[in-house]
Amino acid sequence: MKSVSLHRHDFQEFVLITKGSCIHQFKDFSMPLIPGDVFLVPPHEKHAYNIETPVSMYNCQFYPDQIADWWNEQFGSMLSNLSMPEDDSPIYPADLNRQHIIHLSVQDAKRVEMMMDIMLKEQIEQGFAFQQVKQDYLNIILIIISRARLQQYASNPKKEHLSQDIVIASQQFIEENLAEQINFSDYACTNSVSPGYFRAIFKAATGLPPVEYLNRLRIVRAIEYLKDQTMPISDVAAAVGIYDANYFSRLFRKFIGYSPREFRNRVKEEL
Repeated sequence: MKSVSLHRHDFQEFVLITKGSCIHQFKDFSMPLIPGDVFLVPPHEKHAYNIETPVSMYNCQFYPDQIADWWNEQFGSMLSNLSMPEDDSPIYPADLNRQHIIHLSVQDAKRVEMMMDIMLKEQIEQGFAFQQVKQDYLNIILIIISRARLQQYASNPKKEHLSQDIVIASQQFIEENLAEQINFSDYACTNSVSPGYFRAIFKAATGLPPVEYLNRLRIVRAIEYLKDQTMPISDVAAAVGIYDANYFSRLFRKFIGYSPREFRNRVKEEL
């Protein structure tokens, strides 16, 4: 897939990343996307994809008002909840809230991918009642995404109890110490909050627990280092704070879908 410049469209679109990584420009800032990320782009909203490394994604485009009156009544509010941020939180810089990205589990991502394949086949073959089949699968996919969103933010404390300053400072700390060992329990205690409370407010603000957020950021940074074909993979791992090359390879494959070596070879092939 090639980069796509800023554009807008009059249909609703949802996107699922299945392999690799790219940068999504939306809501006036850029966000790295990894496999399992899914998001909705409402009609007439500008967005773009910056593709620098191999990536695979599914795009589903549809017009809600052309499906059925009952569909909008049942699913309209669901689309609004999935595609519109709740507030203008200043959480910095790679939070998932402002682009309203939902991160699916491996199992849910596979289910959605399978359903998208079926929808594509129905669209190509256009057999009996193919439009109904596509609509039914679309309904199920949106329910899966909505359930994932509810679970992702299930531990969200009430906003009046959410300390944005702590989360913002912790994100800056992670950015500045990415190559170091980070103990979030120690970090919480240093900032006079309990580890449990820190995990809760961090997940509420970013959509991810601190450790998963840290690993995501490390892998996104590793992608940049892997573009340097001369840098040993063990050095790439160490540069992002992972000193076990085997663990780094397993973690990288878990997030991106390729091993670091496979990913680097694919980048080299596309140059």
